[in-house]
Amino acid sequence: MKTLIASCVLLLVAVGAQGQWKFELVAGPSLTTFTGGEKKDWGGTGTNPKLVLRGNLGFRLDRLLSEKFLAGGGIVFALKGTAYQGDVNYYNQATNNLETLKVKYNKVLSYVDVPVYVKYVASDKIKLLAGLQPSFLLSAKIKNDKNARTAYPSLAKTEDAKDYYTGFDLAFLLGPQYTISEKVAVQMLVNPGLLKMAKAEEYVNEGELKERKFKVNNTTVSFTIVYFIGQ
Repeated sequence: MKTLIASCVLLLVAVGAQGQWKFELVAGPSLTTFTGGEKKDWGGTGTNPKLVLRGNLGFRLDRLLSEKFLAGGGIVFALKGTAYQGDVNYYNQATNNLETLKVKYNKVLSYVDVPVYVKYVASDKIKLLAGLQPSFLLSAKIKNDKNARTAYPSLAKTEDAKDYYTGFDLAFLLGPQYTISEKVAVQMLVNPGLLKMAKAEEYVNEGELKERKFKVNNTTVSFTIVYFIGQ
């Protein structure tokens, strides 16, 4: 994976050296969550996933195709995921009482996104972007809060959950970009996930273990500052 990413970076930098390409640095916050028919079941709390704040950082290359269209691609490091919060019953041995604890599981997924897109020049200030975004999973962590660790003493503060998510994901890209100056623009992109990205093994057919993919998708709304280099 590291070799693939390094090769892509070198290729894009080399291509960006050509005069017909425009080089952009991108960075900003994102709002992320899980969507899909089984999103509520996946969290272990019986509740819907929350919208959480994450971020993204990377670069892109754009090439002018005509007066109205540009094509581009890039490499972006992005944090995604969600948080689940709900009530669980807890037997307090100190008081011999059954109590209710509000627990929270924060799921932090890191990806390398490789967006490929087309920009439509709507005006001097506004461009509309649409395309596809393949993503490669780097890590997946579950951060269990204090109440979760009290209710379930075997839980660690942070768990490695990479085996429960697919290594490859794919999303659609859509959103506007507004130019502020010759060097700076802002954009908002909606990235609904297209693939099931949660997985686990389940017992089927008399105890046979089989991997199952759940109807859970990454969905992100990113707010990005774009800095143009060499323009």
